[in-house]
Amino acid sequence: MKIIDKTTIDSGYSDFNSLEFLNTNLAYAATCALAKDTKKEYIYDYSLNRHLDRGTTLAVALALKEFIQKKFPDEKRIGIALPSCFPGVALNLAVQMAGKSSVNINFTAGSDSAKACYEKAGIKCVIGSNKVKQKVSEHAPDFPWTDQFYDVGEILKKIGKKGILPKLLAVRTISGKALCKLYGIPKEGGDKEASIIFTSGSEAAPKAAVLTHRNLIANARQMREIGIITDSDSLHANLPLFHSFGQTIQVWFTMIFGVREVMVQSPLEVQANLSASKKGKSTIMISTPTFLRSYYKKGTPEDFPALKHVIGGAEKTPDGFIDAWNAKFPKVKYLEGYGLTEASPVVCVNLPEGLKRGKHCPQPSATKAESVGEIFPGMKARVSDPETNEILPVGETGILELKGPNIFGGYLNQPEENAEKLNDGWLKTGDLAMLDEDGFIFIKGRLSRFSKIGGEMVPHSGVEEAIVRALGLQESELPTVAIGSRVDAAKGEALVLLSTIDIDISQLRKLLTEAGLPNLWIPKNVVKVEAIPLLGSGKLDLGKINKIAKGGVF
Repeated sequence: MKIIDKTTIDSGYSDFNSLEFLNTNLAYAATCALAKDTKKEYIYDYSLNRHLDRGTTLAVALALKEFIQKKFPDEKRIGIALPSCFPGVALNLAVQMAGKSSVNINFTAGSDSAKACYEKAGIKCVIGSNKVKQKVSEHAPDFPWTDQFYDVGEILKKIGKKGILPKLLAVRTISGKALCKLYGIPKEGGDKEASIIFTSGSEAAPKAAVLTHRNLIANARQMREIGIITDSDSLHANLPLFHSFGQTIQVWFTMIFGVREVMVQSPLEVQANLSASKKGKSTIMISTPTFLRSYYKKGTPEDFPALKHVIGGAEKTPDGFIDAWNAKFPKVKYLEGYGLTEASPVVCVNLPEGLKRGKHCPQPSATKAESVGEIFPGMKARVSDPETNEILPVGETGILELKGPNIFGGYLNQPEENAEKLNDGWLKTGDLAMLDEDGFIFIKGRLSRFSKIGGEMVPHSGVEEAIVRALGLQESELPTVAIGSRVDAAKGEALVLLSTIDIDISQLRKLLTEAGLPNLWIPKNVVKVEAIPLLGSGKLDLGKINKIAKGGVF
């Protein structure tokens, strides 16, 4: 790790970016990898109660590839509406084999949001599940499934054993390169569009992030280099495939680097996840603190017989939760990481000492309290002043900016947004952070989650944490409070507290004052809600929270 001009942290492994492997097509890399050990178990699908090997995955994907090419010869992008499951993995591979781009649909989003996503990406056909469709339609009857909707189970039934067995025979007997040549699987990937992932939409309408083959392969390789997940691990895979992590790590990383995974359709199904972890012997779980709190509350050490690590990301881990987790599950170390869709998505993660690292990051693995880890190989990081855009020295707090092979090239058809977000390959994340000389990142909060009150920047997450401590809500399985804001004529903005419980604002003010919270940080307004709005990824739905705070209806 080195510092450039006192402002920029450089991982120091520029040779990583010149790896020819990064230019490979995802389908080519995955096919060659899966074909090496075709009888090795790849997926334990808890919902299907099936164990699938690597060869079967490859054969099913090849069969789906032929269906896609025959049915949608002129379509550039194929919509996929499947949860974390074996068919979802095989279908994502099949789309890439067919030379097309995958768009995993967020079926937990509202109808209007989904329609906007379809229009942005030009999606005309969707392959999914009738069961998922029926379940979603019960809550959202007008969800736009498109006129061309196909159930993956019905597709596979029509293909049948006659269509799959010849491919399985080929998979079992010839090399990966020969398979690619035989079935016309593209070799070159590079900067070609591989997938569109829609941002979470936590603050505004989802944006279509265009991720290339290079972006996704680079991030998978970066995860491999840091050594946190090895060939002997079993990844607990329960995040949705429309989540950038769900696609990059649960699909491409595991396929390309031969990692077994235990698949569960939803992180919200607490008992199913505990049972799957126990039956499937998951060794590492990457999730959000919101979901991990549920497993913490209802799980026991017996539910995690093989689990070694959990990694929390996508949102800040609540104060005290890491210590509480490690005390209840002493054999399962809680680590914290950081990522965002535009980075494909993982940027850094704290690492336990003693990991065997790749040749592109040979320095010892390490963790630092309060940080989210050190930047990945091939990456650079710096921070800039939120108002002047001046690049600040290492050690100061500003807007985090990132550069590397995993950083996307822009949103689909949004030139103004791209000009604001990207500059010479540098991504302006919108997160406030501080860097240290070892390349560790310390996230201070999201700029949009601050209110300027009386000239002072007040962090919403900091106020939420103080209220949770004051009211003793740390054990709550789901968030019980959230902070939004509304315009205030006197001070610019005013904080608004959303709560699922009755709150005496006078008593709360007294408790917060006694805890040392500044007066400007204490909300004056409380809105009672049935539930704190959450996204399918488990993050707070900031758009809905702020709408409620401003007096809107939810």
